[in-house]
Amino acid sequence: MDAHLATLVNGGQNAVGSRWGAGDIMYADINGDGKISEGSRTTSNPGDLQIIGNSAPRYTFGVDLDASWKGFDFRMFWQGVAKRDYFPTGLTFWGATGAGQFWSTAFTEHLDYFREEGNALGANLDSYYPRPLFGDKNQRAQTKYLQNAAYARLKNLQLGYTLPDKFTKALRISKLRFFVSGENLVTITKLAKSLDPESVGIGRQGGTVYPLMKVISGGLSLNF
Repeated sequence: MDAHLATLVNGGQNAVGSRWGAGDIMYADINGDGKISEGSRTTSNPGDLQIIGNSAPRYTFGVDLDASWKGFDFRMFWQGVAKRDYFPTGLTFWGATGAGQFWSTAFTEHLDYFREEGNALGANLDSYYPRPLFGDKNQRAQTKYLQNAAYARLKNLQLGYTLPDKFTKALRISKLRFFVSGENLVTITKLAKSLDPESVGIGRQGGTVYPLMKVISGGLSLNF
């Protein structure tokens, strides 16, 4: 960090934060002016800001497949988004945030944070997360934590069996079908495990809504 700051001779990263140390983010001096800044946040003076993604879902799709054979029936429905960039901004992804200790949280993923030699929990110099702080200087939009929010999810899988007429007619039943159904059984995504691809960007801290649950149910359909 000291070596990085020494290259920024016109103000370092002071516009983003202060008291930089080991485990903090080293931002790139994109425009080469010797400091990290947002300029005037205009196209003529963007500072070190760059467009690094597009959060709009692109190429949404759905696939609905069904088949039947000798009384057995099968249905499978997938949906997803083929391309979406997302930069997480809330406690669900970051754990410790600038909102303070009462608006911070800790999941298993958050244990992979920077720890120096001699730390009671052991050193973790090659961590995924920076050192945890109740501040946002390490959480500015950046390519390191830009998420690939594309996904494919098996929304519904259903298997059923309809009894043959020779059995149902004897019971004076028009149709009797047994089935088992599953919802949200499989999700294919590279998104961080603490985020749900269908709910990112929703809620006060961008993804803090309760994730969609897997549900397995069964039943029968009876027609007279």
